Amino acid sequence: MHGKIVQYSHTTGTGTVINASKKLFDFKITNWHDNTKIPEINLLVEFRLEDENKNVIDIRSSKYQEFNDDSIVKERDFWKTNTDEELEKLESNVFDELVAKTYKKTNYSSISSIPMSISIDKFIQYHFENETKIIKAAYKLPIDRYEKLDYRIVNRFIKRTLDSLICTDRRITKDTFSIYLQILSKLQYFTTQFYTTQQKAKKVFDEYFLPQQLYLSAANRKLGNLKDDLLKLEARKKSITSQIQSINIKLSSAGTKDGQILKEKLSKLDSMHKEYSKNIIVLTKIKNHVLKLIETFKENYEKDFIFRFDKVKEQIFEHIKNSLNITITSLDNKMWKLGMASEPIRNHFFKLQSNYSFCTLAFIQQYIKTLDLSKLNDSDKVLNIYINRYKERNTKKILIVSNKNEFEAKLKFSILTQYKDFIVTQTNKKMEYLILIANQKFDFVIIDNDMKEDKPIDMIIQGKNTKLNKNSTFILIDTSDK
Repeated sequence: MHGKIVQYSHTTGTGTVINASKKLFDFKITNWHDNTKIPEINLLVEFRLEDENKNVIDIRSSKYQEFNDDSIVKERDFWKTNTDEELEKLESNVFDELVAKTYKKTNYSSISSIPMSISIDKFIQYHFENETKIIKAAYKLPIDRYEKLDYRIVNRFIKRTLDSLICTDRRITKDTFSIYLQILSKLQYFTTQFYTTQQKAKKVFDEYFLPQQLYLSAANRKLGNLKDDLLKLEARKKSITSQIQSINIKLSSAGTKDGQILKEKLSKLDSMHKEYSKNIIVLTKIKNHVLKLIETFKENYEKDFIFRFDKVKEQIFEHIKNSLNITITSLDNKMWKLGMASEPIRNHFFKLQSNYSFCTLAFIQQYIKTLDLSKLNDSDKVLNIYINRYKERNTKKILIVSNKNEFEAKLKFSILTQYKDFIVTQTNKKMEYLILIANQKFDFVIIDNDMKEDKPIDMIIQGKNTKLNKNSTFILIDTSDK
């Protein structure tokens, strides 16, 4: 039956659907059989119950989600029908009635062209309506000042980061990210091979655009009726021809009285034969005219349709790719903010001595550390190049030098909480400091004024004298009261 999802939890994988009678039914994600969408509140669905129980054993999204002024069927029709198949049949019947009315009132022997009932631009707008809505929703997601991540390269690490967050902090659930997951699911469907093969311009023109043209469909109906009428007339003409031939044979041996009867019958048949021949000529002329109108309609619009459709499709696909990048970037920012504010994450994640904040970048770096850089496969090569270039453009490297571990940890956490892409290294020994400062470039070096091993000012001078850090910013901080 038809229904609408009124409640759903990504965390538990359970939801509730309501039908036309306002009855509620519970369902589980295991019974969701639709790879084009994920369950979400207000999604119109088609579902099936187990016998007379309230257990939903099969549920999927309906192909009907939006009903506007131009829709042949309305939302009330959705609730009056039990399945999409029934609604499709109703839609087809209503359209057939419109077609029948149109072709009956049209004089096809006099019209010079078939008009469009829906323009190419309007059709394309409707065709990509769902894609446009999801793209607009994605574009509204905030990414703040951060560079967009590349979905194709980092998507697997987004999932890994999310799984780690909700597993470490049980107070954070998938429902927190439902808007991101819903948008992501729909965008991902738009990149599947099944979807892309359905968007070939010639296929869409033949299978969707032409059948939705009311006046063209009416002309096709007229053409079909004309062909049927011609077949009937040809059959009748053939039958009369056979009868005439039979009478002519009988006339050669018939007497006067019988001959007269046969001649009268022959005369009637000749008149009928001429009438059928005349009608066949007229209908054939109209048929050829209608056929020419249909062919001209296709010829006139096919090239223009394909050009416009491909142009819009290319733009849509670019927006889909950009939307994917925006969505995972916004999702990553959300996970970073929640993760850095989470006590369980702070206690668990930073025990690993991570120099990164809790975000996708950290998980990518952890993964790369496990690889042999001399034996990378093609995918990992792309990932390594990408992340190195990303860090060059976006990250700031901070070095904290202090004997006070608690101060170091607190300052590091404070920096990573404010700046997602910063990399913070810490050391409490002068020798380690000298090695680090000689081999790595840092944007900022923060030195505790209360260092015990050496004078901090001398450490700054030593750092300034290195090739890599002569232009770095050194900050001396007083921690005597901290």
